[in-house]
Amino acid sequence: MSELNNNIANENSAARERGSSVAREYERVTTTFNKVLLFKEKVRLASELRIRELASHLKLNIDKLNTLDRNIEIYDSNILKIANNIEDLLVEEVSVKEKYNRLLQGKQVSMVGVSIDYVEASEKKISGEPSTENLIQQRHHYLDNLSSSFQILDNDLNALNSLQSEMITSRSEIFEKKEIALEQKAELMKNEHSLREDMKSLETHLEISVKEEEVLILEYAQLINKVESCIVIGEDIDRVLFASLTAVDE
Repeated sequence: MSELNNNIANENSAARERGSSVAREYERVTTTFNKVLLFKEKVRLASELRIRELASHLKLNIDKLNTLDRNIEIYDSNILKIANNIEDLLVEEVSVKEKYNRLLQGKQVSMVGVSIDYVEASEKKISGEPSTENLIQQRHHYLDNLSSSFQILDNDLNALNSLQSEMITSRSEIFEKKEIALEQKAELMKNEHSLREDMKSLETHLEISVKEEEVLILEYAQLINKVESCIVIGEDIDRVLFASLTAVDE
């Protein structure tokens, strides 16, 4: 009987130690799985959030690029219009200078500032025998009209030069704006490339992490199912355990 009791005592102690060891190991495994799965969940959520943020930044970047492209098109259109206007002004300037030169040469005075009626009247008077007073009067009229004609041409040339200067200044300002827009576009294109690279890298890492998470979940579920299927206590043993726990509690 003493030997039997000793065997039972040894088996009791060994069973309790093994049970505690298995329980500790199971707890260690489940704790590890829980920590890793929690970490994987945080990584997944953080990555998804960051991808959404990058997508938002990328959309904003693209909108800015589209706006810059439209502005650059407007700048190019305005530059072309100004170039055409300057060309037209130069043609008009050449025409005015030709008239100016003709006046300086004493030719075709009637083209600028002198009425046709006055010229015809002057020719009729000169064909007769004008008096000295009439000649002096005609000279005054002629000089007045000639001076008026030069004044008109001076005003035209000044106006043309002023318009040309304004257009050249405006064109320079547009060129500066276009240059700034091109620099901003280059920076945005560089930023777009960086955003796309970040998104691609993040999506790749997220895909790998999600696959690992799926494998861990599957393995964890199988482990839990195996443990659950093993923890089956018969009715007789359940009654013994219940009765013994009742006695312990009392």
